Amino acid sequence: MLLGAVAPRVSGAQSRSIALLGYHTAVPADWTPRAPSSSMRLAEFVTPGPDSLSRAEVIVYFFGVGQGGSVASNIARWKAQFSTPDGSPVPEIVTRDSTSGFPVTFAEFRGTYARGIGAGSPENARAGQTLIAAVAETPRGTMFIQLFGPSARVAAQRDAFVRFVNGIK
Repeated sequence: MLLGAVAPRVSGAQSRSIALLGYHTAVPADWTPRAPSSSMRLAEFVTPGPDSLSRAEVIVYFFGVGQGGSVASNIARWKAQFSTPDGSPVPEIVTRDSTSGFPVTFAEFRGTYARGIGAGSPENARAGQTLIAAVAETPRGTMFIQLFGPSARVAAQRDAFVRFVNGIK
């Protein structure tokens, strides 16, 4: 069984099911799956939008059991990838949830996003972006799940993303 494979549509349903580390969750019907671009990605999706610059992306990462760093170190790294026009501190929202049966931490950042490894790539920084990242600490390993893109598109997909993450069972 492929860990990140998207299962066929459930008959008459508005969503598909996906297996992630042997857990399952529903994928919103309007998220378009695409082939993971590396072995560290279990799944990738693109949310709807009129063009590539207005779409948001959802990526599910798994680096291996015990790999990927702590929740705190990831939150600090993601926050460091954001800046504000006036240099003020980047606003953050961090919440914790355990409705999935294991700890999930959500972190949300808005501003100019220099997405990339480590502190990001300043030359590719884009203003008006949002990242909502979830760290799902499952008994089978930690998954890092991100929704990112233009702030308006991410806001429109926020509830669907939270349902996707909290639906992992």
